[in-house]
Amino acid sequence: MTMGTSRKRQTSSSSSSSDSADSSMSSSASPPTSRQKTDKSPPPRRGRNDHHNTSNHSNTSRQSFNTSYNNLNNSSHNSNNRSQHNKSMSTPSKYVGGDRAGLEPYLMERKRRKEERDEEKDNRVKEEKRIQDKKERDRKMKPDKNEEKKDLLEPNYEKSGKLTEDRNTYKGIVIKYAEPAEARIPKTKWRLYPFKGEETLPTMYIHRNSGYLIGRERKVVDIPADHPSCSSQHAVIQFRLVDHIRSDGSQTKKVKPYVMDLESTNGSFLNNVKIEPRRYYELKERDIIKFGFSTREYVLLHERSEGVMDAES
Repeated sequence: MTMGTSRKRQTSSSSSSSDSADSSMSSSASPPTSRQKTDKSPPPRRGRNDHHNTSNHSNTSRQSFNTSYNNLNNSSHNSNNRSQHNKSMSTPSKYVGGDRAGLEPYLMERKRRKEERDEEKDNRVKEEKRIQDKKERDRKMKPDKNEEKKDLLEPNYEKSGKLTEDRNTYKGIVIKYAEPAEARIPKTKWRLYPFKGEETLPTMYIHRNSGYLIGRERKVVDIPADHPSCSSQHAVIQFRLVDHIRSDGSQTKKVKPYVMDLESTNGSFLNNVKIEPRRYYELKERDIIKFGFSTREYVLLHERSEGVMDAES
C-alpha cells in the first residue's frame, strides 16, 4: 500500500512538472502583450568581473563626490570672506546702485574726515613739542639744586670783611688780617736787621708778640713801611705752633715764623722771589724779606745766630 501510493505520487508530480514546462514554453512562444512591451526587461546576470568593475566605479564616484564637496565648502568660505571684506570696504547701501553724482557726498565726507584726522594729529604733535620746549626753558632758567648744594659745601675764600668787621677794628680801621688759632709767642728771640743799601738801620726785636703787621698805615701797623709802593696793610709776620721733626726722627711741636702777603698792590719778596698772596711761607735763619719796590731789606736772625751779640735791653 505504501509503495503503491508513493509511486502514484511520483507519477503525478512528474506529470505536473511536465505540464508546467509545456505551459511555459507555450507562453514564451506566444506574442507579447501591450503590458509586456512597456515593462523593462530584467537586468542581465552579473558575473565576477562585473562585480569588481561596479566596486571600482562606486569608489571613484565617492572620491569625486568628496572632492566636489570640499571644493564647494572652500568656495563658500572664500565667498563669505570676500563678502565680508566687500561689506567693510563697500560704499553705504544708500549709495549702491546710484550714479557717480550719488557718490560725491560720500567721497567728500570721507575726504573731510581724513583732513580732520590729519589736522588733529598735527595739532597734537605741535602741542607735545610746545610742552617739551617749555620744560626745557624752565629747566634752563631754574637754578640747579645740586649746584647750590655744591656751592654751599665748597669753601669760599673771597674777602667779605664781615667776619673781622667787629673784632678786627682798631681806631676805626678794619684790619685785613686775623691771627689763626695756632698763633703763639716764640721762645726764640727772633730779630729783623733792616738794611737800606749800605746803611744799617736799627734792629727790630720781633719775639715779644705772636704777629707783626707791616704797612704804611701807622695807626694799625707794627712795622712801618713808608715807601709809596707799599700798601697800607702790606704783609704780616706770624709765629705759629706747627709740627716739627727732630734730627733723630721724632716728632714734636715748635713755634716757627711765617710771612704772608695781604694782597698788596706790588707784592712781597722772599729771597728776591715774589710770594703768592694769602699764603704762609716759612721763614728760616738768614732769609731776606722785601716789600714792594722799597730798597730796604730785612734779614731774619735770632740770638744764637753766628756773629750776633745779644744787645737787647
